[in-house]
Amino acid sequence: MADEEAVAEAPKPKKGRGRLIGIIGGVVVLLGAVYFLFLGGGGGDAEAGVTTTTVPVEGAVIESDQMTVTLADEPVRYARITFAVVLPEGGDSTVVGEKMPLLKDGVLDVVAGMFAADLVGSQGLDSLREGLTAKALEVYTEGEVLRVVLTEVLVQ
Repeated sequence: MADEEAVAEAPKPKKGRGRLIGIIGGVVVLLGAVYFLFLGGGGGDAEAGVTTTTVPVEGAVIESDQMTVTLADEPVRYARITFAVVLPEGGDSTVVGEKMPLLKDGVLDVVAGMFAADLVGSQGLDSLREGLTAKALEVYTEGEVLRVVLTEVLVQ
């Protein structure tokens, strides 16, 4: 009987305390996962996450001759365009000048495929600028040109 009394007097473990520790542990694991996934707490070299970009300094600007292009509209409509190419600082303008006829040919291809409505507003001009810059980067593959700027666009 003494053994039974000793067993009866022993304190019973509380169920609430174990459950609380389990909840706290789960929250800590969850917070650690959120930090790792979203805040970049993952391992790896400290330098692996660092990216450096060098922004080229713009140099001379070479303006092209004025061009009149037939647009894709029916009835026929025209666009008069003047653009310029922006060279990097210290860029060789003679190399750019030698390939300018190739760029003008590419500009004709880009603009002739457009409609007058495509050239209206800032969104249309941005689209034209991006298309001409892409064409310039195809012609000047050695980094002679940074981008194309529009100096005149007139749609008739």
